Amino acid sequence: MSGRPADADAYDLLMDRVAATLEETGSAFPYIADPETGAWQVTEDGNWCGGHWVHLLWLAYEHTGEERFADAAREHTDAVVEAMPRDAMFCGMNFHYAGFRAADVTGAGEHRRLGIEGADASVDFYHQGARQIPLGTLEIEGPATEFRGPESDRGPSGDVLGAVDAIYTSLPVLWRAYRETGDPAYRDTAVSHADRHLDWYIREDGRTWHHAEFDPDTGELVRQYNELAYSDDTCWARGQGWCIAGLARAYRETGADRYLDALERTVEYYRDHVPDDLVPYWDFEHPDAPDVPRDTSAAALAAYGLTGLEDDETRDLVEFGNRILDSLLADYLTPTDADDDRPPGMLLEGCFNGPAGYADRNELVWSDYYLAYALHRRLGK
Repeated sequence: MSGRPADADAYDLLMDRVAATLEETGSAFPYIADPETGAWQVTEDGNWCGGHWVHLLWLAYEHTGEERFADAAREHTDAVVEAMPRDAMFCGMNFHYAGFRAADVTGAGEHRRLGIEGADASVDFYHQGARQIPLGTLEIEGPATEFRGPESDRGPSGDVLGAVDAIYTSLPVLWRAYRETGDPAYRDTAVSHADRHLDWYIREDGRTWHHAEFDPDTGELVRQYNELAYSDDTCWARGQGWCIAGLARAYRETGADRYLDALERTVEYYRDHVPDDLVPYWDFEHPDAPDVPRDTSAAALAAYGLTGLEDDETRDLVEFGNRILDSLLADYLTPTDADDDRPPGMLLEGCFNGPAGYADRNELVWSDYYLAYALHRRLGK
């Protein structure tokens, strides 16, 4: 690939990719793109990650002023609201993006109300004994995914299973709802979940567990295990990225040293186990590395989380996040002058499910989102 594009040029590339994607997918939701052609595999309702596409559309509207993006964002929002189970850890994330972050662009009360609805659903689904917002009931598109619904025979039901992802997928909507309303129920739920996260998902050396199963009656921990890592003794890279993003947000919202300490440990593990270009293999300690796929979605999440920090205590973390972001732009984003059939603005080498070998070298819509939003923020938009 060519050298790193300027931030404004890279953002133009990403927004052009949104435009081309909308033209291709119409009322469907982009999910996973072919790395050679850029053609999208789609879902009809967004599945677990439809909110990422909704807010990408709003970012494109904000960037261009073209009403087609706003019209599409509204249409896709309706589909997300209708399809998204309220008893799932992804509900808060999707309603945060389609709700609160849409309101940041539009100022519309209906979008703010949607954000509140997602926060209310998260509070209602919170398990008091486990102090967790569980995975819930949504079945993710793809084979042997990290999400185990109650009808699955692959493991425990989603209402007794927590995940490292939830520190990010479930809590930002609560932090935002608290700032919007002043209702302490949102803050208290987020803090309780985040504190339990410190106990159940972060190991002494800074690596993370993927899952924690708990007793449905008492909430006591039953076991911890990895599903999307190579083994229980290694570390799923995207889970580490989710954890970094979630801890960074928890520290931003509270200023609590315990979240900063945990964040520094998880980033130190990332830093010590990542290749020189700061983009991890899909498992940081996969025994076949370097002959295994990378995961730019893990890197994009880490960059997104760290570059959102703001105080003097976190300058080194922000600098590290910016280095990850620069690496993604320089080495993994398709340029305008590519000498093949790939469209410009694709973030390549995302790994959805490493153990299954499913979409393990692809463009992923959520990777595009976290790269775009981190760049949007760095540009001061």
